[in-house]
Amino acid sequence: MEQGADVVNMSLGSSGASDGTDPMSLALNDLSRRTGALFVVAAGNDGEQGPRTVGSPGAADAALTVGAVDRNDSLAPFSSRGPRPGDEAVKPDVTAPGVGIVAARAAGTAMGTPVDEHYVAASGTSMATPHVAGAAALLAQRHPEWTAARLKDSLISSAVTVDGQKVTEQGGGRIDARAAVLGAVSATGTLALGPFTSEATEPEASRVRYTNSSDKDVSLSLYADLATEGGRKPAEGSVRLGADSLKVPANSSAEVLLTVDPARVGQGKFYGYVTAASSDGTVLAQTTVSVLVQGPTHRSP
Repeated sequence: MEQGADVVNMSLGSSGASDGTDPMSLALNDLSRRTGALFVVAAGNDGEQGPRTVGSPGAADAALTVGAVDRNDSLAPFSSRGPRPGDEAVKPDVTAPGVGIVAARAAGTAMGTPVDEHYVAASGTSMATPHVAGAAALLAQRHPEWTAARLKDSLISSAVTVDGQKVTEQGGGRIDARAAVLGAVSATGTLALGPFTSEATEPEASRVRYTNSSDKDVSLSLYADLATEGGRKPAEGSVRLGADSLKVPANSSAEVLLTVDPARVGQGKFYGYVTAASSDGTVLAQTTVSVLVQGPTHRSP
C-alpha cells in the first residue's frame, strides 16, 4: 500500500466460512477506505463442501471476490460459493478462468503440473483472481479518476451470467474485460437488502445507479427478476423498480429506486438481477441483488 497501488491482488485467504466481520475482513474494509485501493480476493477452494464456503478476507464487503470457472465457463467444483453466513449476501462477486492456468514456475518448485522448467499449470481461485486484478488495472488505467468502488461496480455489472449457475455461485458472472473497459454503461454492482422481518410495516427503497461514460445519451429498459433458489418468486409488486426505463445523459449518471415491501415479499432468501438493456434487447449492465426476509421475532417478557 505504501507504493500507492490502485489494485491489490490477494490470492490467499483462510479456510472456512466468514460472515465478513472477522478481523482480516474488517482490516481489508478499513484499508480500502483509507487508501482507495481495490482489493481483488480469491473466494477460496472449499466449494466441494457446499454453500457458505467463502472465507476471509473474501467475505469482506469491500473485496471484489473471485470464484473460478473452466474454459467452458463451467463453475469449478472446488470454487467456494455463497451465500455469506449472517446476511445471506452474494459472494463471490464474479468468476474468472481458474482451471489449468499456465503461469510462471519458480525455480525448484513443483506446485501444480509442471509444463517445463519455466512454466506450470495449476487450478484454484488463486489462479482466477489475477485475471480480475488485471482487468481492474486496465480499467483503472482507462479511468484514473474512478474510485475503487466504481471499478468494482463496473467489473461486476459488465460480467456475463452463465445459465445453470446459481447467483450465489457466480455473483455477477464471468468477467468480461472488454465490456468493462470499453462499454459505455456501468451500474451498481451488488445490493444486499435486509435482513428484513416479514412483520415490517414500511417498504424500504435503495438506489441503483447507472453511469454513462460515452458522449451520447443512452436509453435503458429496466427489469428486476428475483427468486429463491427453489424457484419461488416474491409476491407480485413486492420488489419493484421506480421506473421501467431510464435515460442516462452523456458522461453522467442517473438513478432508479428499487423498493422492497418485506410484509408482502414472503419469508425467504431471494436472489437475482436488475437488468438494463438497450432498445434492441442487448444487456448493457446487471446489478446482483439479494433480499433476505425473516419471520416475525418475539421477545419473552
